[in-house]
Amino acid sequence: MHTCLEWMSIRTQRCAWRRAPPAKTHARSTSSCTEVVLNINRVVLPLLWLSALSYAHTQRGRGNDGNDNDGGDDNSGSSGPSSTGSLAPSASASTSSNSTSSTNGTSSALTGDTVCTGLMCITGVVNGSQTEYTLQSQGAATLGWMAMGFGTQMADSPMVIMWGNSDGSITLSQRQAPQEVMPTVVPSPPRVATAMPALSTLSGSNPQFVYTIDTDSTGETNIIWAFGNINPDSSAVDATLQQHLNSGPTSLNLAKPLTTSSNGSSNGTTPTTTVPAGNAAAPPLLPYQKLIVAHAILCVIGFLGLLPLGAILARWARTFTSTWFQGHWIVQFLLALPVIVAGVGLGIGAVSKQLGAKHLDDDHKRWGIALFVLYFVQITLGAVVHYVKPRSWTIERKRPTQNYFHAVLGLLIIGIAFYQVRTGFKTEWVNAVGPIHPISNAANIVWIVWVVLIPLLYFGGLALLPRQFRQEHYTKPEAVPSTDGETERY
Repeated sequence: MHTCLEWMSIRTQRCAWRRAPPAKTHARSTSSCTEVVLNINRVVLPLLWLSALSYAHTQRGRGNDGNDNDGGDDNSGSSGPSSTGSLAPSASASTSSNSTSSTNGTSSALTGDTVCTGLMCITGVVNGSQTEYTLQSQGAATLGWMAMGFGTQMADSPMVIMWGNSDGSITLSQRQAPQEVMPTVVPSPPRVATAMPALSTLSGSNPQFVYTIDTDSTGETNIIWAFGNINPDSSAVDATLQQHLNSGPTSLNLAKPLTTSSNGSSNGTTPTTTVPAGNAAAPPLLPYQKLIVAHAILCVIGFLGLLPLGAILARWARTFTSTWFQGHWIVQFLLALPVIVAGVGLGIGAVSKQLGAKHLDDDHKRWGIALFVLYFVQITLGAVVHYVKPRSWTIERKRPTQNYFHAVLGLLIIGIAFYQVRTGFKTEWVNAVGPIHPISNAANIVWIVWVVLIPLLYFGGLALLPRQFRQEHYTKPEAVPSTDGETERY
């Protein structure tokens, strides 16, 4: 473009500074040069403009490609931004490429696996001679402590138990147990685990504990897990642990490569295996849990089966037969007594067998003992009502006060029993066993039906009260003795 402008300038000068012709021809020569210049301007200037636009477009395209090699040494301001803009993407691409290569290198070196149960997830990542384990709560229950062990059962398996403290610190305790008892601290474990507080979190709905330990296996690894919902309330490694909410065996395949994203870079996650229900997520019931089941069955039969049956029998049969009392006391005493005593005894035994559990530490246990005592008060009162007849009844034919008290107390016992059964399967079972073995909603449906049906049957029998009162009024106490010496109007 500079060459064309110089040529035009020289051409104009030649016309203007040419030796002056004779005066006669000077005007004609000047006019001729002027016309030449104008003609050149009309043709050349548009061509120069188009050429300049084409040149600028070409330079811009080269700048985007990062290949601005026009052979010149021009470092003017117009070329500076173009050069910077071309270098930035190149540097970014290089950085990204290096990062991807580095990540892929790490991904190829790291292997690991994750397994999840209903209460917690365990992740193991092998990095050479060290393996990093993460114990993360699923948020299904309040976190007290989490543990994992290396083996297939609790007995003789080295365990790593971790819990958080009120000051934000984390305690790691390596323990072992000869059987299903509280494990004790191992002073010198063969593999020492090291807590990683910087990677652990105590807040949020899914707190996690992280530790590292020497790599022992890079393939299929059998482990056990345990989750406790009661914090030891101590940072000491030998603190007393309340029995786990649930536990079970599972395994990790530490040979699995870390997952990678579609662009080839690692996303830092491990393959996840969810333990299906009925496997490690639902291990067999522990001995104390089996006692709880037996306790619940017997107490439901005794308090919500036999006792209501005896009360309804007395309410309906007394106006139709003189032998109603025999059926009443057989059900309430001979049948219900051994069932109730056995059921309550199993409940007490379950608490005693459950490690760390305490008697009478919640409403269900306290009301259970109160209900048990009230039952014995009731059967004693029934015997008094049966064998001790005050003068008001034998002579004046007025119903004694203890008769009414006996009836009201019986209804109160059944009402408390309904409350006890509901808190048992709604609260106590969850606290003692955890969400891994949930109670079917069918239990709740049966309870609702029963709590409606029993009162309807009993209070429906009150329609027979007029008939009962007539019988008691027109029949003398000594006139119709029953086979056991009791009048039929009892």
